[in-house]
Amino acid sequence: MTYLGITEIEDRRTGRSLRVEIRPVRRPEEFRQLVDVQASAWRMGKDRTEATPSHVLKAAADNSGIVVGAFDLETGRAVGFAWGFLARDEEGLYHYSHQSAVIEELKYSGLGFRIKQAQRELALEQGLVRARWTFDPLQGLNTRFNLGKLGVVSWEYVVNYYGEINDEINRGLRTDRLKVWWFLDSERVRRKANGELRSPSLKEALEAGAEEVIELESGVPIGFRKVESELVLIEVPYSVSDARERGTVGQWREYTARAMLYYMGRGYIDFEAVYDRESKRVFHLLWRRPLKDILGGEVPW
Repeated sequence: MTYLGITEIEDRRTGRSLRVEIRPVRRPEEFRQLVDVQASAWRMGKDRTEATPSHVLKAAADNSGIVVGAFDLETGRAVGFAWGFLARDEEGLYHYSHQSAVIEELKYSGLGFRIKQAQRELALEQGLVRARWTFDPLQGLNTRFNLGKLGVVSWEYVVNYYGEINDEINRGLRTDRLKVWWFLDSERVRRKANGELRSPSLKEALEAGAEEVIELESGVPIGFRKVESELVLIEVPYSVSDARERGTVGQWREYTARAMLYYMGRGYIDFEAVYDRESKRVFHLLWRRPLKDILGGEVPW
């Protein structure tokens, strides 16, 4: 199955059906439209100083980078994109995916997943088998998307990675990030792409021996527990915006960071998202297991 080409998606807010083409971006006016996508996705308003300029996107696309866009066939408007560039470490070349976003009104439509899978196809065509990026582990929806839908893995938590970012999503919040790897041709990622490897329920994770480690008091983090279980659950808020309004986002950031750093420092890999629909609780699931087993598609439930 290919995700490049024409697909149909639904705007869940209006019920409107859109025919969208997902393809590499080539024309200058299309690169300029991607700045508008960023402004919508990250609620930048008129201040777009944090947006990646169109000329940088063009330069990346022309020099071994990947810039893939989604365009409404009726209007020609760019409605989503992902972009990144060629990078190298001691194991060789990989694709570094710097940004991925869809416009505000098409969030939760499934378009973001399709764009990322198209990016994966293009990276594999380049002969690459790994991709890397960062995401904010405090964002519940991003946690479910990256770990649960795409199948990324992480063993590296970085405190205040970007410093201050002045957009509506990040303003006033320490920019802690997970550095994640997407092993493009692994059994785990293939099965996630095909919908064959689902995330566990909270009940299944607990029955497999996972232990919750964030200590809460009246729903507010006050610390974390050090346990010896092979599986640990690190809870994050369902909505960072709600936590910000309640004045608890700082506590969530501090104690989830401490828990991540502690367990990753002891060989645990963050590999799954757990979402309890009834209570609307979101967790990172970490497993003290060799990476090759996780990438092979093994699960403990």
